Amino acid sequence: MSISKIHIFCISCSINCVQSFIVNIMAKVKKQKINFIVTDLDDTIWDWLTMWYESFNPYLNRISKEFNIDINELKADFKRIHQKYNSSESSFVYEDLTCLTQDQKREFRNDNPEKKSIIHEYNSLKKNNLNFCKDVLKTLKKLKEKGVMIIGFTESNAFYTKYRIKHLELDGLIDYVYAPIDYGVPSSVYKIYPEDYWEPEITEFRYLSKNTRKPAPDILEVILKDFNASKENTIYIGDKLDKDVYMANEAAVTSVYAKYGHNIDTDKYQLLRDVTHWSQEDVEREKEYKKSNAQNSIAKYELKKSFSEIMTLFDYYEFDTVVKNKNFQNILPIWEKTIEVQQHFNDIELRIRNFALTAFTFILGAIGYLELGPNKITITFFGKSIPYSAIVAIIGCVILFAFFYMDKYWYHRLLVGAVEQGSFIEKRWKKYIPEIRLTERIGNSSPHKFLWKWSIHSNHKYLIFYGLLFLVLIAIAVILIFI
Repeated sequence: MSISKIHIFCISCSINCVQSFIVNIMAKVKKQKINFIVTDLDDTIWDWLTMWYESFNPYLNRISKEFNIDINELKADFKRIHQKYNSSESSFVYEDLTCLTQDQKREFRNDNPEKKSIIHEYNSLKKNNLNFCKDVLKTLKKLKEKGVMIIGFTESNAFYTKYRIKHLELDGLIDYVYAPIDYGVPSSVYKIYPEDYWEPEITEFRYLSKNTRKPAPDILEVILKDFNASKENTIYIGDKLDKDVYMANEAAVTSVYAKYGHNIDTDKYQLLRDVTHWSQEDVEREKEYKKSNAQNSIAKYELKKSFSEIMTLFDYYEFDTVVKNKNFQNILPIWEKTIEVQQHFNDIELRIRNFALTAFTFILGAIGYLELGPNKITITFFGKSIPYSAIVAIIGCVILFAFFYMDKYWYHRLLVGAVEQGSFIEKRWKKYIPEIRLTERIGNSSPHKFLWKWSIHSNHKYLIFYGLLFLVLIAIAVILIFI
């Protein structure tokens, strides 16, 4: 190669490097600024299909094998249940299976040393196979650190979504969830947990009608209006082109296709088709819908392998308009009233303890007078001479127990309830109003170290208080009776 050609080659490389550098800079400059994210949940945030398949498929096959039921007949029976309760997760309502006898249904809950019961195994598999999609958790945490508002929008019933939010410890990472209200289950279903067990503490649920189906661009519009969010600074993420992407495009919101969650050409999805809660009319309508709306189901952005890819696509900043959007004129008075209630019950408890201490002082005085006075009185009990002063000490223990009971099981429970409500309000709003952290500060400052080792909390303090009083009276009674 000649010198002139080498020069030309070097100049060309330099120009290409400069162009590449300029393109990268321009790409960064042109990044869309985002502070509001609406996301699908199933197969976008968590791997719903795998969880469903890895629990339902063994459940289906075990029922078929143990009770000698044709697998296709059983699928049809489950499909009927899923349609009845509008969810492909209502398989646990085995009492509604028509292909089984009552004796066979009773076998569903019978554990034995060799293996779990049918329903126990099904529930365990659902729990153990519920996992995040790739890099979701760390990405959500990064987004929350930047102050982005994150909204979940799902077709799944609210109950199942709450279960997953709590099980995956997403409470607070997702700010709000819009989900269809539950259909409910029959009274025959055995409930392990109380009704409110899965209620999140921070993430707030907003309920949609039972038959809500995507695409629903009108609901997406409502979500944006609820928070006064700008479409220019909003993205919608989902794993279905015909539902999620189409809906976002129809609402003029930037669409992000979670391709990693779209797995319809698999055995898992085929089984779901066989037992889905969608009716045949729904399936045909969906097919027709895909044909007629394919053009508007093209995503602006695509996540190929993981959720974390969204971090490189946009610039994120804090969604501070939420502060203006919330009615703090209502929130602050509620918090102040909660603090007043805490003070009220705390004051009552202190008065009870003051009365208990006063009663204790009078009891000691009475014991001293009876024991050291001019006329020492005794009674004989089973041949044993017992001074009246010992009886007063025993009666004093009963009186102190009455104070203790009123304190611990009456007003202390009410105080704990008020404190928990105060903590709930502060957890939800402290990000926007840092000043409302009194309950948290008191809770952090209350414990103290005993002998530089044990941490003494509020629950221990009143036990120590009453314990010392009881100890004194019991010791006096024992000494007077036996010594």
